[in-house]
Amino acid sequence: MANEENLIPTNKRSKSEVREIGRKGGIASGRARRERADLKKKIDEVLSMEVFSPQLKETLEGMGLTATNQSAIAVQLLQQALKGNMRAIELFAKLNSNEGTKDKLDKKEQKERIKAQQLENQKKAQQLEGNVVSEDIMSDYFDKLEGVVKDGS
Repeated sequence: MANEENLIPTNKRSKSEVREIGRKGGIASGRARRERADLKKKIDEVLSMEVFSPQLKETLEGMGLTATNQSAIAVQLLQQALKGNMRAIELFAKLNSNEGTKDKLDKKEQKERIKAQQLENQKKAQQLEGNVVSEDIMSDYFDKLEGVVKDGS
């Protein structure tokens, strides 16, 4: 645990200190993001490589699959799921569905569509309320007009 006496809040630091701390954080964040991207590329490369075992290669090709590590993992996962391994079943279902594939732009677009729909619904509600009021006014006007026509005045 950090020594809290040494911690200085940002509102008690100079603007240049806060800016420098933020700059260092941004640099570290970019480095971490690049490292994650590199790791993802390396994992993709390993998964797309051919399997090392000739026996496994023959089995996969016999099943009509490409002899890659990715295919081997998928087959092993399916075998575990068929044996009743619940974690394997959940992972297989998750990988087979679109669950968790929405990125930030998809979520932002969905929120915007929801907001637009809500605004449209509010607009329609206001129009309906406005139409009721104007219909009441028109109805009153015609009632008075009818009374005037009947009375002749």
